[in-house]
Amino acid sequence: MYLALLGVILITIAIVVRSGMLARNSPKDRPINSAMREALEGSGRPQLSTEDAMLIGLKFNTARVTDTGLMYMERQRGTGAMPTRGQKVTAHYDGKLLDGSPFDSSYSRGVPLTFTVGVGQVIKGWDEAFLTMKKGEKRTLIVPYWLGYGVAGKSPSIPPRTTLVFEVELVDFQ
Repeated sequence: MYLALLGVILITIAIVVRSGMLARNSPKDRPINSAMREALEGSGRPQLSTEDAMLIGLKFNTARVTDTGLMYMERQRGTGAMPTRGQKVTAHYDGKLLDGSPFDSSYSRGVPLTFTVGVGQVIKGWDEAFLTMKKGEKRTLIVPYWLGYGVAGKSPSIPPRTTLVFEVELVDFQ
C-alpha cells in the first residue's frame, strides 16, 4: 500500500514537472541573471539589465521599440522627407545617463552636430534613429548599450554597458 502511494506521488510529481504547471511565470527569452545576459550577448541577442529595464518601464513606458532594441518617443513631428544613408545631418542633442546625469550637449555648446548618417560616424542608435526622422522632428531616444558605446563604454563619462537617453532634434539634412 505504501509503495502504491509512493508510486502515485512520484508519477504526479513527474507530470507536474514535465508539464511546467509550476514553472515561473516570466516572459520567454528573458534572462534571469547577469550570466544569462552575457550568454545572450555572445549569441547576438543582448539584453538590458533588470535595473535598466525597470527604470525604462517607469520613465519611458510609452516608448516605441524597434527590432534592434532602440526605444524612442516622438516629442514633435517633423515635416518633409527623411534623410537617406550618406547624407549630411545637422542635429541638436542633450545626452544623459539613464539616471539623469548629463554627459554631453550640443545645446550647451550652442553649435549643432553635423555628421554623415548611416555610415558609422555616430553610435548605431543614432544612425538608426536619424534615418527615420523628418526635418524639425524632436525625439527622446533610449539607446541600449549595444547600440551605444557597447560593453566597454566611453571613459570617463560613460561606464560599460550603459543605457543612454538623448533628447534629439533633426535640424536639417542635405
